[in-house]
Amino acid sequence: MIVSFRSLVASAVLTGLTHSILAAAEPVQYCPIEDVCYQVAVPSASAASNGGNIYLQLRAPSSYSWVAFGMGDAMADSNLFVMYTDGTGNVTVSARRGTGHKMPRHNAITQTELLGGSGLFNDGRTMIANVRCGNCGSWAGGSMSLASDAAAWIAAWKEGTALDSADVDAAIAYHDAHDAWSFDLTQAAVDDDANPFLGASQFDNNNRGVSSGSFADPRTLIVGHGIIMAIVWVLLYPLGSALMPLFGKWILHASWQFLAFLLMWAGFGLGIVASQQIQLNFDSTHTLMGTVVVALMAAQPVLGWLHHRYFVKYQTRGLLSYAHIWYGRALLIIGIVNGGLGLGLAGAPSRFVIVYSVFAGVIFAIYVATAVFADFVQELYLKELKAYKPTPIKDSDSVGQVQTFSAPKAPKSPEEADLASSLKEYESMAVEVEGNEGAAAGSAPAVIEDWLVEEDEEEGAAHH
Repeated sequence: MIVSFRSLVASAVLTGLTHSILAAAEPVQYCPIEDVCYQVAVPSASAASNGGNIYLQLRAPSSYSWVAFGMGDAMADSNLFVMYTDGTGNVTVSARRGTGHKMPRHNAITQTELLGGSGLFNDGRTMIANVRCGNCGSWAGGSMSLASDAAAWIAAWKEGTALDSADVDAAIAYHDAHDAWSFDLTQAAVDDDANPFLGASQFDNNNRGVSSGSFADPRTLIVGHGIIMAIVWVLLYPLGSALMPLFGKWILHASWQFLAFLLMWAGFGLGIVASQQIQLNFDSTHTLMGTVVVALMAAQPVLGWLHHRYFVKYQTRGLLSYAHIWYGRALLIIGIVNGGLGLGLAGAPSRFVIVYSVFAGVIFAIYVATAVFADFVQELYLKELKAYKPTPIKDSDSVGQVQTFSAPKAPKSPEEADLASSLKEYESMAVEVEGNEGAAAGSAPAVIEDWLVEEDEEEGAAHH
């Protein structure tokens, strides 16, 4: 039984070690967005000496103009590898040095070699570059430990027309988005100093050996930002503005606009996060105008509250009322126009721009017609209300409507003669004494009983 138990333990240990070795032999991978993936493999000898060859793989749909993979935590002073199609059914890999927000140029010092398994696959829909780098432990501007468990890496990509160039210094357009993360290179160790990507799975999107990363597709954030802001500025704000003059319910108007106000800030937050991920500076018309409009809109709820208090008190519009109305209308127009600028900045297809413009135009026309008609009716009502003069009240208006009040007659006071005769009659009255009621008639006086004398008890009663 003891031998059997030891055998089971040994078997389990060997199985675990085998699994660990096999897992460690697999390159680490990070896919910031679907089908755009980057892999790294470090030979054990390179990790031990912190120098020598490392192996990289870049994979992306051929609908991308280019994709880049870099060592470092920022664009500036990073060690980049840019992949794009060469126009002959293969790919070009260009080693470049990052220079901030300027286009990186080819760096001939980096030792690179395009390995087997590179080219166009999946019927030309996927481009793959398997790369050997001979001196990636250090470069001009930085270095990286090949045995680090939190090595910093970056990536960027650009969708669009294929470059189809074999020039390693070809001009590339500004990226659509970028990402940064950390690889645990201790999990990227491979035994052989050879191409580890031949025969490996080329089309999985699983993250392996990633110790940190955003794991958020900036395209999703941008789309979410656009959808929320379009709903807020083109639909919710105009309809909410029309509720007050149409229904006259301030609580309905305020609740609707407050919901739109909260959604506006949510969409603005998504735009900020997306801009940070794609490193979009706040120097475009859309970002500057959008930030200003959202900031100015923060004053609108305050103006609305002041307008409501004024109207409740005076039953008419005042300076604050017109400031609230026209200030909101001006911001609404700017917000709708800025939405179109955002579509242009995102490179949206022209059909989306046309649909947005037509829908915004129709909604705005309906809003203007509703606002003008409602304002006309409300102003007419307020004019008639202020012009109304009630008929003055006169004293004669109560005649025939209420009964005339007549004071009651005063009671007659008794005369002095009557008082004298009453007193004389009172003096002549006989005084009645209890027990002598019949004395005046000549009868015998009544016997007065003595209530204090006890009656004698009969003798017979005692012997009963």
